[in-house]
Amino acid sequence: MFIKLLKESTDDAWDVGHICHTLTNRRWKEKVVAYAESHDQAIVGDKTLAFWLMDAEMYTGMSIFQSPTPSICVDRGLALHKMIRMLVMGLGGEAYLNFMGNEFGH
Repeated sequence: MFIKLLKESTDDAWDVGHICHTLTNRRWKEKVVAYAESHDQAIVGDKTLAFWLMDAEMYTGMSIFQSPTPSICVDRGLALHKMIRMLVMGLGGEAYLNFMGNEFGH
């Protein structure tokens, strides 16, 4: 849902009511596991949520050695990523799936 929102509109134009309705729209007492991003998106040719939010700034804007001033793009992207995870964790279901990274899975 958030990838679609990022593709179709800017983050300041998001309808929070629609986001809350989408996250809570399920059958009564149906158990749901919620997650904010999937590494499978990169496998099928799409970018992960963090890359949709920060894109190329992920490589240059996170280092104080390359850029001594804080990157507004990275700061905003991290804040939005935290907000998205909080909304999904709070409204998404009875469980939250956390991705730990795949560097140990090879």
